[in-house]
Amino acid sequence: MSESEGKGERLRVASCQFPVTGDIRRNASYIRRYLARAAETGAHLLHTSEACLSGYANKDVPSFAGYDWGLLRQETARLRALTAELGLWLVLGSAHYLDEATKPTNCLYLINPRGEIADRYDKCMCTTGDQKAYSAGQRLVTVDLRGIRVGLAICYDICYPQIYAAYREMGVQVMLHSFYNAGDQGPNCLDVLNVRQVPTRCADNLMWAVCNNSARPYSHWASFVARPDATIAQQLRINQAGMLLHDFPDGLSEGGWLHNRIPMKLHPEEIMHYGQPSQHPRQLDPRAEP
Repeated sequence: MSESEGKGERLRVASCQFPVTGDIRRNASYIRRYLARAAETGAHLLHTSEACLSGYANKDVPSFAGYDWGLLRQETARLRALTAELGLWLVLGSAHYLDEATKPTNCLYLINPRGEIADRYDKCMCTTGDQKAYSAGQRLVTVDLRGIRVGLAICYDICYPQIYAAYREMGVQVMLHSFYNAGDQGPNCLDVLNVRQVPTRCADNLMWAVCNNSARPYSHWASFVARPDATIAQQLRINQAGMLLHDFPDGLSEGGWLHNRIPMKLHPEEIMHYGQPSQHPRQLDPRAEP
């Protein structure tokens, strides 16, 4: 989709982290707080973490059996109204209901400054744990904002180089990548995996990436911005709620350079999902109401 207003100007992205839980109202309160802060700082968009409104299945939410979808819709509507009031874009981590017999998707709602659902990205690459609770996504999502083409991704997508390669083919310059690597007992391989994989994907595909995470302790890493020279431009602190701001287009680090001029060519039948997508009309409709 395209949003050409302000082409040639800078895009200011705000990205937040907070301790996500299964309490929808509490999560929504954090998001409203960061929407207000983003507006105060002149941001054009607030980017939130994976499942930050709904809670993450198998972590914050034991299962979606008996889940309060009505409350999720109510709080989503309140957030949409606030984005319209503030005139901001919102990338909202949530779950998208299909029906009682079909697993929901793990999604990012792209909400425009009129409070409308402009698009929705459903997590394509689902872990084996995810697959017990979620239907997999089957399409990539981009949006043009102030002359910058932005792509959306969620967590485990980072482990599959074809996702970023496909976005490179689509002309994406900045990835907004939402994660949930938190709520654990202590350190493990996730402390280093994503802070290494993301800069590598950026270097391979000449992109920037804004990556955020839940701050629920123990959180394996803090939200950060990666450059296409594989460096980290800025990073928050782990286990603490916070928000970062970054303006695009951006430059490389001092003395940095680009590394990969030859794009990775995907097979015409490249598999772009891990898990089972549904053919439910509510999944096929990218603007379906929550």
